[in-house]
Amino acid sequence: MAPIRAYYLPADSVPAIDASHPVSIEQINALGWKILSVGGGQDEIEQAGQKIAQELGFPITQEGCIVPFNFDAEKNAAPKMALLVTKVAEVESSDICLANGAVVAITSGNIYIDVEDVTTSSWVRIHCDTGTIYCVPAGAKYRLPFNEQTKGTTGIGFFKETISNHGLLVKKEIDSHPARQAYLKVLGQA
Repeated sequence: MAPIRAYYLPADSVPAIDASHPVSIEQINALGWKILSVGGGQDEIEQAGQKIAQELGFPITQEGCIVPFNFDAEKNAAPKMALLVTKVAEVESSDICLANGAVVAITSGNIYIDVEDVTTSSWVRIHCDTGTIYCVPAGAKYRLPFNEQTKGTTGIGFFKETISNHGLLVKKEIDSHPARQAYLKVLGQA
C-alpha cells in the first residue's frame, strides 16, 4: 500500500502557493474528497471500495451502479462505461464534474487526478496507485488525464445513479449546475 502523494500544481495566478509543498489528506478531505490507500489484491480493494460506497449511501446492489472499468475504453466490458471513459478522454485536461458523485477504486495501474481547490483558486494533483480509493463529491471540478501511463489502469466505479445517469458535466455545463452550486455552498464559496 503506497502513501498518497498530493501537491499543488504551479499557477502564475496564485504566487502564494508553493508547488513543491505537499497537500495533506486532511486538506483534500476539507474539499469534500475522501482519498485512502488500501492493501491487498483486487478483491480486497473492491470490497473496501464497496464498503465506503455503502457508508456514503450509494446503492450497492442495483444493476448499473457498480461498474468495472478500464481506462483503455476499448477494453471495457460494460458498453455504458466505455462511452463514459471515451467522453472523459475526449475532454482530456478540461474540467469535468459528476452531478451525482462517485467512489472509484483503482485495482491495477496508476493515474493522477487534478482536483480544484476552490479555497485557494488552485489545483491539487493526487497520484492514485493500485489500492487507492477516492470519493468524488458531487459538484467538484477535477481533471482526469488520459495518456500511455494511464491506459490500461483498471478498477471499479460505484455510482449513486446507474451508469447511464452518471451526470458527467463538462466545460460550460459545470458552473451553473445545481450540484456545483450545492458543492460550493458546503465549502462556503457560494
